[in-house]
Amino acid sequence: MRKNKKNKKQAIIILHEIYGVNDFIKKQCQKYQKMGFDIFCPNLLNHTSFSYEKADVAYNHFIQNVGFDKYIEVNTLAANLKKQYNKIFLLGFSVGATIAWRCCETSLYSGIIGCYGSRIRNFTNLNPVCPTLLLFAKENSFDVAETANKLQYTKNLSLLVFDASHGFLDPYSKSYDDYQRKKAEIVITRFINQHIK
Repeated sequence: MRKNKKNKKQAIIILHEIYGVNDFIKKQCQKYQKMGFDIFCPNLLNHTSFSYEKADVAYNHFIQNVGFDKYIEVNTLAANLKKQYNKIFLLGFSVGATIAWRCCETSLYSGIIGCYGSRIRNFTNLNPVCPTLLLFAKENSFDVAETANKLQYTKNLSLLVFDASHGFLDPYSKSYDDYQRKKAEIVITRFINQHIK
């Protein structure tokens, strides 16, 4: 697990995509460290990162060897961090977003942010007890509108759909959209600032 520790008040756990702790995730860690967070970025794969060209291999590895029950381990990590930190945020991308969403029914977190978690559609019955922000990409492998519709009245949940494709926040991805990324980052920063007080 990547750890960057300086601050005793606030921490953020960052959950990667199927590719693992790659350059995009490392840049996210650096970004939030500059914002004043101690960073915890577990390697959920127990494997070196996969290239984008090996998406099918990475996905199969995740499904067969990791799975969405990893949220239990993430909650254990957060419970341990709670002994040291006043505020803990959880930020996930793709499969990491789905794992983050599965963590929403515990009060360990000051806020949870999930970016384009496709499999959230399989867990729409969850009821967040902490502020939760879900960002979806309009162009995806599933019916985003249907999932958004199922979740629209969920308490403690803010949900936004961006006119972009899955992976639009990642500058290394072919789906990268700089305009939509900037919009999303404004929303994420506002959410964090609102719940860090």
